[in-house]
Amino acid sequence: MSRGVAWVSLASGVVAVCDLVSLALILRFWATAADYGTASAVMTMFGAIQLVGEAGLPAAIVQRAHADPERLSSAFWLSVLLGVVVYAVIWLVAPLVAAAFDTPVIGSVLRVAGLLVVLRPFYTTHQAILRRELRFKELSVVRVIANLAELALKVAAAAAGAGLWSFVIGAVLREAIYAVGVPLVAGWRPRWVLRPRTLVEDFRFGLRSSGGELLYQLYANFDYQVVGYSYGLAALGYYRAAYELVLEPVRFISGVVSTVAFPAFARLHTDRAALVEQLVAFTRQNVAVVGMFVATIVITADDVLRLVYGDDFVTAASAARVLAVVGMLRALSFLGPPLLDGIGRSDLSLRYQMVAATVLSSAFVIATHLGDSSDAVAAAWAVGYPIAFAVLARMVLVELEITAATYLRRVARLALIPVVAAGGGLLARLLVAGAPPIARFAIAGGVVVALSLAGLIWLEGYSPAAIARRLRD
Repeated sequence: MSRGVAWVSLASGVVAVCDLVSLALILRFWATAADYGTASAVMTMFGAIQLVGEAGLPAAIVQRAHADPERLSSAFWLSVLLGVVVYAVIWLVAPLVAAAFDTPVIGSVLRVAGLLVVLRPFYTTHQAILRRELRFKELSVVRVIANLAELALKVAAAAAGAGLWSFVIGAVLREAIYAVGVPLVAGWRPRWVLRPRTLVEDFRFGLRSSGGELLYQLYANFDYQVVGYSYGLAALGYYRAAYELVLEPVRFISGVVSTVAFPAFARLHTDRAALVEQLVAFTRQNVAVVGMFVATIVITADDVLRLVYGDDFVTAASAARVLAVVGMLRALSFLGPPLLDGIGRSDLSLRYQMVAATVLSSAFVIATHLGDSSDAVAAAWAVGYPIAFAVLARMVLVELEITAATYLRRVARLALIPVVAAGGGLLARLLVAGAPPIARFAIAGGVVVALSLAGLIWLEGYSPAAIARRLRD
């Protein structure tokens, strides 16, 4: 399991760097906040749209102990057909979405980006097979290649004057490479079989499982639509820049563990003691890495935004700091649904996502009536998300038959590391308050990272050599 985490960590790190580098270059030199906001209004819809097209079949494949070739082939061909149907719907509704935002180009962007739902089914079944078999090395290699290609195309297109289109065509290229690369490394070919009746059980499990993920995608991206509609597409560009700086890296970092978590929990679903140990191990890994990142953003948000995106984006610093604090809970919450799904309680996972979707969507809408900027929507995250997290935590602890105190004792000392590191970083920043932004960031951020790493080495024995050993094992 450590080997899988290590490979996913490596790939996620490369992807995060690619996304940050491309976004920083494009926003600093070639595109405006309004361009980015326009692309965001469209691209953030596709997390939910793609899940609708998958109908939960990949999750069912991962959860099954054994593979039936006919069921796998039927799942593949049905996914391809569903992708075509969903794209047809996208093509028809694109003008209506453009009219809602009063921005005609959104219709064209939606139709081009819709190719994602056509390409994705050509590798999702293969990807599920690889995940079930814990073959994360192969998946990670394809992921790195696809994202490096996306980086190159996005930057080249933006430099050539493509503007908002650079964000769209880069994503399409990435999916095209996945559609070729994942089947190649999986080594599985579908038969010419389509028997939907064999998938009834898979649909039942998958729809419950993906239903929760669908709700997650809806509420996790609803804030973008609310900001764009209420405050304008330029405001959305600034807000998403802050979000990308904070919660997207948190998602990537947490995704290192959550990608491995579902198949790991599924294999251990009959052993409650082993499940507890695995949850504690995953929690400690998330806290260790995300805590260091969150502490750095809280202390240096304005300097980071200025250095990465330019002076105009410093206005998003307050939102970035609020979202960073929320990010710590987000990192921990990514473990709950995979655990519940892995032990066959996808009904609880769905119930949690329903609570989160209701609470946060309501909070976002209310926020637009209480504040006159996107900072109000960021604050809505801080108010609503702890409520949803408390519901999830209770579900997990009850299923594992452990108390909150028992769980906290196992992870509490790691949580102190980012607090101490943030305190040291704040002191360092106050001492160099008059220095240039890059110097303030280097000094304050360096102190946070140094204190965090020192704490991890002291308490957990983390080191570059230890990480390298996990990659080789």
